[in-house]
Amino acid sequence: MNRLPSYIKTSFVLVLLTFYSCNLEEANINPNNATDAAVGGLLPVAQANQTWAIGEYTAQTTSILLQQMTGILLNWRSITDYGYFPRFFDEAWNEKFYAGAMKDLHTIIQKANENGATHYRGVAKIQMAMLLGYAVDFWGDVPYSTAFDLERYPQPTFDSGEQVYEQVQLLLDEGIADLQTTSTTSPSTNDLIYRASSEAAWVTTSAPKWIKLARALKARYYNHLSKIDATQSATNALAQITAGTFTSNAEDAKIVFGTTNDQAGPWFGFLQGTFGQNNISVAQEFINLLENRVAPGVDDPRLPYYVTDDIVSNVAQKDADGNYVGTPYGAVAAVANRSRLGPYINTPSSPTNWITYTEVKFIEAEANLRLNNFDAAATAYNEAVKSSILRVTGAANPAYEALYASETAATMQVNGFEKLFTEKYIALFLEAEAWTDWRRSIPAGAPGNTSGIPRLTPAPGNETGGLFPRRFLYPQTELINNAGNVPSASITDRIFWDK
Repeated sequence: MNRLPSYIKTSFVLVLLTFYSCNLEEANINPNNATDAAVGGLLPVAQANQTWAIGEYTAQTTSILLQQMTGILLNWRSITDYGYFPRFFDEAWNEKFYAGAMKDLHTIIQKANENGATHYRGVAKIQMAMLLGYAVDFWGDVPYSTAFDLERYPQPTFDSGEQVYEQVQLLLDEGIADLQTTSTTSPSTNDLIYRASSEAAWVTTSAPKWIKLARALKARYYNHLSKIDATQSATNALAQITAGTFTSNAEDAKIVFGTTNDQAGPWFGFLQGTFGQNNISVAQEFINLLENRVAPGVDDPRLPYYVTDDIVSNVAQKDADGNYVGTPYGAVAAVANRSRLGPYINTPSSPTNWITYTEVKFIEAEANLRLNNFDAAATAYNEAVKSSILRVTGAANPAYEALYASETAATMQVNGFEKLFTEKYIALFLEAEAWTDWRRSIPAGAPGNTSGIPRLTPAPGNETGGLFPRRFLYPQTELINNAGNVPSASITDRIFWDK
């Protein structure tokens, strides 16, 4: 499969091992042998792999399916045409999810059981829960109960998505409990999410943030069940938010790998050179949504941060009317001198978000809206929009907020879900979680050619007859090596919560 050269990813993992974990040479530890590595050395590698699991190829795929981007060549073109293949997902499934982050997290949990490192175990369980949630949201039924003992189970069985979601909630509860105990050792500088200068500082400042992160994830995965039980899922999500989760953008769970090219995160690495730039392009449809959004000639303030016309060659990337130029979704070739991804995404120091305050406020708004708590829904929704503007641009924008973050109990009753899912789609630009929201916004039981919010139109000549993809395909390696256990699935089949 034609993929990004591995040296980029290898270099940043080496940087992590150098700066955030123990001295492997002095400790005589083989970093490729998870069973020999100490929990302190495994944690940053697992966190890095987890970030690439949710922020690289999977996010590229979902951003194309959401028409924020459009694929031009190779795999990315096939995704645009709804003609993707199992082999496309080998690397994500194997190197990033199962044999990558999840294997290391499983080892951390085992070692922590042996040495009483309950804080490491708590973090690992929270991360494992998040990866399992993503795995279900991408693929449906996935291995878990027999996934990590290949000597006993060389061909792991697949647990149902419902069962795995139950394990997600259990792991998050256990992670919270572990973080509330006394531990023999705690993370510090080797925690890439909430780094601290010492173990004592981590216990005081970082552990409470991890607990907030766990509750945010519990709210997210309860909220995903909106099509199964709209009332109970909303009630459960709000209970977690009430129990205590993020209170500002400062508590976002995110990773910023560094400020140089060889330390950068997934999107920047992918877009280096011509490989990524030639194979994927900002979709014109996404640009159209954000241009003139406030008034004629006044764009969404996030647009110049998401998309840019500032490149080294100084070639103009706006048209004669001063508009950004994207590639129409499904076009057979990229538009010349098109706009590129902007500085919020396309710089070495760009963050890769795991879950943010903005997302939590959108969850709070949606759950209250489903429970007819319109005043609370409006308050949370307004804060979600404002926090997104602040995160991306660094400042408030009164003109935008007057139009899109000034809802009341009365106005939220008019097209409230349309407003909410549209703004969340913009706020979660290039985040894979946005694809789950889009699928959830499709009415339960609707035909397969029914769009979610925002309204999308399949590319001309798509390979599904206009049916929208609703899942990834199981990877080719799994179909070959574990054929007896892999469920049968097509890209238009729906996973358990997508009715």
